[in-house]
Amino acid sequence: MHLSGDKGINSEEYKFLKFDVGAIINRPIFKETTQDKNNIKQTLNWQYKYKQSENIPTKTSVSEIKNRKDNEGAIINRPLFEETTQMEDGRWKLEVGNEKELKAPNFEKEEKITGAQKGTLMHLCIKNLNEKKDYELKDIIELIKSLQNKNIITEREVQTINTKTLLQFTKSNLFRDLKEAKEVHKEEPFYINIPASEIYNVQVQENVLVQGIIDLYYINKQENIILVDYKTDYVQNENELIEKYKSQLELYKRALEGALKKQVEKVIIYSTYLQKEIIVL
Repeated sequence: MHLSGDKGINSEEYKFLKFDVGAIINRPIFKETTQDKNNIKQTLNWQYKYKQSENIPTKTSVSEIKNRKDNEGAIINRPLFEETTQMEDGRWKLEVGNEKELKAPNFEKEEKITGAQKGTLMHLCIKNLNEKKDYELKDIIELIKSLQNKNIITEREVQTINTKTLLQFTKSNLFRDLKEAKEVHKEEPFYINIPASEIYNVQVQENVLVQGIIDLYYINKQENIILVDYKTDYVQNENELIEKYKSQLELYKRALEGALKKQVEKVIIYSTYLQKEIIVL
């Protein structure tokens, strides 16, 4: 028996060929071993060894670090809200544990100036004081008016600035020291690399670039560096400010010493509310 082709094959050859092809088709591609199973398991279970670093930012700010420390222990993984429904009067009802209500925004109504905004205004006025000048109340009022005339602040903002608090600052020991200082530096930005483990409580090798602004530092007659931070918080006593801001000021001190290659002699908070200087470090 011959099949098609030039030479053809006989029946015995065909039987052999049929058997051989079937054997090849039914034979497994490879023989699975224990090592193969282990390799597959290892591949499927692989995890990135620097997983802890995935959610760590490469850059942050002093304010963000402070907010993180203030919120430690808070429940941050709960849903933002559970349910919202619109009521007949147009308001939205928002429930997060206890029921709360949100009013529809009124864009025609002027928003109230917040405490944080008032603090920013106080910082702005202090920054624009001339430490070589002897101030009276009329001078403080003129300074504020000049900021308004330059469209730096608005009429509404002018009304919220406590002129007597500013005047009191110009009578402080700190302001007198500034009059005699060899150098005065206001609102100096800084950058510093610090280990991420100091901020996020994770054991990683990465550093985080931290940025911030130092309100004031000056070099006095004795060539000492004094670092000052203005605080406008409403507090009962100076210990509240020290406890709240000490770690932040330690970071400022560290950054300033790194930049100037010289030790900071003293770190001070000036509280506009308490109207006094507070030695922190």
